[in-house]
Amino acid sequence: MTDSDSIRLLRSIDRRLALLSGAENRKMRARLLSDLLRAPGRTAMFDAIDGKRPSPDLALAAKVSDRAAQLFVKELLDLGLVRIVPNSPARGIVVERDEDALVDWYLQRAGADSK
Repeated sequence: MTDSDSIRLLRSIDRRLALLSGAENRKMRARLLSDLLRAPGRTAMFDAIDGKRPSPDLALAAKVSDRAAQLFVKELLDLGLVRIVPNSPARGIVVERDEDALVDWYLQRAGADSK
């Protein structure tokens, strides 16, 4: 198998997984919105988390105070849903989403609903 064949196969697998997981991703997003994000500012900050933007930039994106952004980032860190990007030269804390932790968070809540 050549490199281009391998890449083609991986892209095909990626597309199929995306189709299979689309509905679950929408359910997880809805749960995040209802249980954690709860307000437009929090949603905007969460959506702006990219592993490059420091907390003051998250505040700007959401049109909230720096302190509100710091508290939101701390909450996400305490929940284990984001992790600090080490050695970031930016002012403020830079975090990236922990996708595995987000899925675990969602599954725990979905499991609690079914009990």
